[in-house]
Amino acid sequence: MSERVYEVTHRTVYNYEDEVTASYGRAHLTPRHGEGQRRVAAEITVDPAAAELRDHTDFFGNRSTYFAVTAVHTRLEITSRSTVAVSRAPVDPHELSDLTCDQIRELLDGTTDPDLIEAATFRLPSPRVVPNPAVREFAAVLLAPHRPVGVVLLDLLERIHDDFAYVSGSTSVSTTTAEFLARREGVCQDFAHLAVAVLRTAGVPARYVSGYLETRPPPGRPRLQGADASHAWASAHVPGHGWVDLDPTNRKLVDDSYVVVAVGRDYGDVPPLRGVIFTESSGSTLDVSVDVVPVS
Repeated sequence: MSERVYEVTHRTVYNYEDEVTASYGRAHLTPRHGEGQRRVAAEITVDPAAAELRDHTDFFGNRSTYFAVTAVHTRLEITSRSTVAVSRAPVDPHELSDLTCDQIRELLDGTTDPDLIEAATFRLPSPRVVPNPAVREFAAVLLAPHRPVGVVLLDLLERIHDDFAYVSGSTSVSTTTAEFLARREGVCQDFAHLAVAVLRTAGVPARYVSGYLETRPPPGRPRLQGADASHAWASAHVPGHGWVDLDPTNRKLVDDSYVVVAVGRDYGDVPPLRGVIFTESSGSTLDVSVDVVPVS
């Protein structure tokens, strides 16, 4: 299978109204290596220069970066630059196993296969994806008995995409699936969390995926720098086929136009940036730009 190579730049800039004496943070901004993609090169830079900057691999196999800025500053810029080669064909859901969700649950309940045992941990609730009556009601029609998992995945993509509106800024990182179901509008992380919640309700392992999606301009129009953005989608584990990634925001199965940065139980495991600052400042502004540029 041929590869598509991308150069990805993710820049985050904080501007503060008063001096910050120290900033400490952790970033999930480096693309993963494996599962259909190769990390060719990656670097994270911090301005002002970090007094400490180090990488480590977390529990889920993601690379995260810790930084400490101890110089006084009113502006903090974190830039991730990476080159990634992607060779990922979309899964044909009709070629997936004829297993139903109930059969997958029973198989995982009795498995001694270490890989399946590891995958089965993604059936458990997580802080932002907890069982609730609203999710079970939404899932009831999708999860009728005797439906093959491939059909369930296709219907899940279509129903979430069609029943909810994508409205930038309409929710926050603390929005629950129940609140999203009530509002009927949200952003990609809400779409992903709902897909994960439905699959876990069915007993199917499901994980939250953060990354990037190449934005292709209309024919004849130039590509706008900075037009891309961080994205999120869901991933279901189908025994015999492994992880199958699906993007309910765009109603499609994930292909080589996607770059995976990190996977976890939900957004809380893999935010692009989190940290603490020491300051008397009462306000700040945030600017984020992402470029996903195909180079071959």
